[in-house]
Amino acid sequence: MEKIMKVLVATGLTQGERPDDFNNCVDGELVWMREACPEGRSKQRKRCVCRRAFLGMSSLKDTTTVLVRDVPGLTRNEFDMALRACFGAAGWCSCCTTQSVEEFVEEVLLPARLFPEGAVLERRRDGLWLRAQLEIASLSEPDPTF
Repeated sequence: MEKIMKVLVATGLTQGERPDDFNNCVDGELVWMREACPEGRSKQRKRCVCRRAFLGMSSLKDTTTVLVRDVPGLTRNEFDMALRACFGAAGWCSCCTTQSVEEFVEEVLLPARLFPEGAVLERRRDGLWLRAQLEIASLSEPDPTF
């Protein structure tokens, strides 16, 4: 039986529904949510984009929309390696966290498990919101970039 891993990937689908939308990622690349900084958590007018953004693991760029995808053949180990490579490329030390890498990877994967495949999501601080639910057969995005 083939293993399938549910993950979040960058998407341009539904971009522009909000005036502050942006997508600088490669469509289909794996993404994760960084913790919002103090300015991003603020309720004041000028806020850091980190409160809305997901970070692309390959491009190290941000997007405000992601797609939940079931990726056949992607293993937990490959996802772990992609996240570690992202940290390395960004100059972050994956050992400087209060969590083990395994706990952190579990936390990064959790949002994809909360929504069905085809869900287009947006972020507001620490919350995820369903923007659209697409039919699986209508998804025409490329396979995720590893």
